Amino acid sequence: MPKTTKSSDSATTKKRVRKTKLENGNGTHATEPVTKSSKLVHETSSWPVLEEKIRTRAYELYLQRGGTSGSPEQDWLRAKEEICGQQGIA
Repeated sequence: MPKTTKSSDSATTKKRVRKTKLENGNGTHATEPVTKSSKLVHETSSWPVLEEKIRTRAYELYLQRGGTSGSPEQDWLRAKEEICGQQGIA
């Protein structure tokens, strides 16, 4: 059986991709500064504290029913409603 060779016509060609130039010389592209509203910063910075309060209250609810039956999701939702309702956060 004779060997077949690929002709240059049937070979696939690779596309060349032009690299973008770096603008500020330190290996990164220049970007616009990102600004956050003070409300967003306050809400995101207080979330870990709020989440810990909800977690603690959900665990208390679990212990109150003796660690039997019920649902962790329901405990979490009830705790969230109690905590967020106290703080006026939706």
